[in-house]
Amino acid sequence: MSQLDRMRAMAHPIFILYKLCCLIVVFIITLLIILIVVNTNTVRPSCSIKNFYVPALNRLDNSNASTINNFIFFDLELKNRLDQISVRYDTINLTFFYGPKPSLPIGYYTVRGFYQGKKKGAQRRDVVETHGVPWFDAVNAVSNGSTVVFRLELATKVKFKEWFFMSKKRNLAVSATVEINNSGKKVQKKAIKLTSGIQAPAQTQAQAQAQAHPGKAAI
Repeated sequence: MSQLDRMRAMAHPIFILYKLCCLIVVFIITLLIILIVVNTNTVRPSCSIKNFYVPALNRLDNSNASTINNFIFFDLELKNRLDQISVRYDTINLTFFYGPKPSLPIGYYTVRGFYQGKKKGAQRRDVVETHGVPWFDAVNAVSNGSTVVFRLELATKVKFKEWFFMSKKRNLAVSATVEINNSGKKVQKKAIKLTSGIQAPAQTQAQAQAQAHPGKAAI
């Protein structure tokens, strides 16, 4: 077949339709791959406590010796570890507990939902008012050289997005314990990662309290 014949064949409507169908098939397969990747992604955002300060337990500062400050200052970091997919957070519910187990809730806080780009991080720094903390026992413990433990539980729903495809909402429920010494600060110098799951009953109560007393998020 001469070059002229090949050019005529390529210009034939049937051949053009064939090429168009091939392009459509490739496009559909690409979209399906993206949908599968978005909906089967198992990499959740990373949540860490960078700072956690309890002023009432700072026995190194004489100004706190006779006054109980029932606030906790916290610095929460949220990271999207994916370099091709962005994240949309629903309202984030935080529940604070005294002790390593979720048996004594002492404070609730909410962070309004937000969008997080690929490989991006965000920090939420604020203060929460606590209620029901056994301050006498806690102060005695740190004054005697011991430490006390607080627990933070985080619960929200996230959606993942690539191009204009959005996954279904997925639960994100993690927690961590924070050990506090007589400086009122966490013993562990590095950020504490929230990893283990939380108990459903505690989360239900947290959501109800958080909605009644929403906090204001600060970046």
